[in-house]
Amino acid sequence: MAGLLNIVPRYLPRYGMAPNWARAIRPLVLVFTIISFLVTVLFRADVDSQGGAYATGVLVLMTSAAVAVMISSYRRSERVWPVFLIITLVFSYTTILNIVEQPSGIKIASMFIFAIIASSFISRVMRTTEVRIEKIEFDPLAQSFIDDVSEGDIRIVTNRRETGDVTEYRFKELEKRSDNHIPSTDPILFYEIDIGDASEFSGKLQICGTEVAGYRILRTRAPAVPNAIAALLLELRQRTNKIPHVYFGWSEGNPIRYLIRYILFGEGDTAPVTREILRQAEPDAELRPSVHVGG
Repeated sequence: MAGLLNIVPRYLPRYGMAPNWARAIRPLVLVFTIISFLVTVLFRADVDSQGGAYATGVLVLMTSAAVAVMISSYRRSERVWPVFLIITLVFSYTTILNIVEQPSGIKIASMFIFAIIASSFISRVMRTTEVRIEKIEFDPLAQSFIDDVSEGDIRIVTNRRETGDVTEYRFKELEKRSDNHIPSTDPILFYEIDIGDASEFSGKLQICGTEVAGYRILRTRAPAVPNAIAALLLELRQRTNKIPHVYFGWSEGNPIRYLIRYILFGEGDTAPVTREILRQAEPDAELRPSVHVGG
């Protein structure tokens, strides 16, 4: 239990599975104390039963580690992988035997696991509309693009890169200028985001500039697309003292499916989620970056 309390404050906030108040150890102690009371009452768990749950948890953890090492060794074609296979089988047999002899252990352990996963998932859902980007860094080319467009209105066109050739950008520019009535004389910047590790709840953006046949593009990698867009817009506003504009196209499909995809994988119906993140980050509508959706 003590080891779990030491690990959770360190890793759960990183994955968005703990709200800010839970970064302190004391609230987490209260949460786990409540779970412990529930387990004790529901299962009438005495010390021996909870000892069985601890043994089950440790054995499952060690078995999982053995499986991971065995698979890694096999993929690398290492000669010692059969040894890891034997170790995995031994741990698997011991774990199964322990569960059969002490079934209360797996029940109590499952209660802990379910309670932690449920509270973590609820926390992540509640925090999906946070900006979640701690810092943004631009490479020299990206910074020069921003300096150029900051002389007038700052117009950012989001793009999910496909071929990445001049035809794609030419079509996207014509489409967005037509749908959103962007003057042909106003320069635009394309913004492309590659999905990184969605389990990384927050982090830093490294934005790189690139140019394709005269089209200027900002590219980055982030765990969630709407959050990365909102973070860029807020950063541009801070650097230039101007209200930036961002342009989207409507997404085709079921909005519920897009919502689930966003929560799990960091991408979905980007436009409304981006606007909601901006609304929460900037309550003053006059200072909030403008979101345009056309098509």
